[in-house]
Amino acid sequence: MDLSKKTLWVFDVDNTMILDVEHPTPFEDAMKLWQALLEKGATLAILTNVGRLSSRQVHQAVKKAGFDLPLENVYTAGAAAAAFVHNRSPGARCFVIGEGGAQEDFIARGLDVTSNPPIDYVAIGADRGMTFHELNFATKMVKNGAPLICISGSRDYPGIYLGQEDMFIGERSIVAAIEHATGCKAITVGKPLPEIVEETVKILGFKVSDSVMVGDNPRSDIAGGNAAGMTTILVHRDDNIIDFESGDLDTTPSLKVQSLEEVIELL
Repeated sequence: MDLSKKTLWVFDVDNTMILDVEHPTPFEDAMKLWQALLEKGATLAILTNVGRLSSRQVHQAVKKAGFDLPLENVYTAGAAAAAFVHNRSPGARCFVIGEGGAQEDFIARGLDVTSNPPIDYVAIGADRGMTFHELNFATKMVKNGAPLICISGSRDYPGIYLGQEDMFIGERSIVAAIEHATGCKAITVGKPLPEIVEETVKILGFKVSDSVMVGDNPRSDIAGGNAAGMTTILVHRDDNIIDFESGDLDTTPSLKVQSLEEVIELL
């Protein structure tokens, strides 16, 4: 496979570039490919399903790990959800459950993040400090007609919170409770939704035909990249594969490698 003419490379973060955003230890093979692409003059970007952290916070994590890129080339599920709402209702009043990251991205988009009615949209991200009152209020607002948005779609994920290493329930699990209580179906914003991938490529000024998606998860990175029409590269990692719903989308990568160093010789 000849990848020499690909000008935009979009990377997943957790378990692709670094272990995860709470353990920003870089993978050596990812760093070597990243540096090789920089030397070739390729444009590099990040598209991550992490919604509990803002684009700024994810940028800090990958920069700490040694990956050099501008903040404006970092896209999170929270930022994508904020754009989704803004494009339909600029300045909308939004109740957002999350650990602060999604709220930051919503505010940056000019949306009104509030905890008082009226509420135009309810957006749910992973939140390990969520209270029953927040969950109950979100449920009431959805019953009152506010569309329900799931920021990304992980059922659970590994991490560290208040010093404790553990598996934690994700936004998809929180949203499931609201769906059950209201009978309403959430709109999931994040990979593998192809519109999110296409919009990221478009904002950066490229065509999907000139772009590559690099990730570790067939059901999010590869399914989303394939649906958008990108070349997709799947790197095999031993663990930390987070479960996402990909439906009928194609999860077969254009290229599967054991190490991202294998990609360098194809540049």
